[in-house]
Amino acid sequence: MEENKDFNTSTEHEHSHTHTNAYPHQAHHHHHDHQGETDMEKLKALLNYMASHNADHTHELEHLAEHLKETGNVEAYELAMEAVKFFSEGNEKLKNALECLKKNRC
Repeated sequence: MEENKDFNTSTEHEHSHTHTNAYPHQAHHHHHDHQGETDMEKLKALLNYMASHNADHTHELEHLAEHLKETGNVEAYELAMEAVKFFSEGNEKLKNALECLKKNRC
């Protein structure tokens, strides 16, 4: 199996970022270390985190779309709702990838 140089598998790293916006989660920070975890455990944890995190963004986008609709911006609403569909489909793919890894089907 070829090593992916873009994925940091060292035991000493963190993930962090902050979002600032007018929607429900305002700002958040994600930090943890992976000491003692295998590369596969790290990948599973990251997939799980990303699926959950992206679901939050999907809900925010839905709220934004509703505000667009309420202000009469129907075309922008429809485009934003199309983006929601793609976000949701992407999140399902992440969940499927995680399940695949958990069941050792991949």
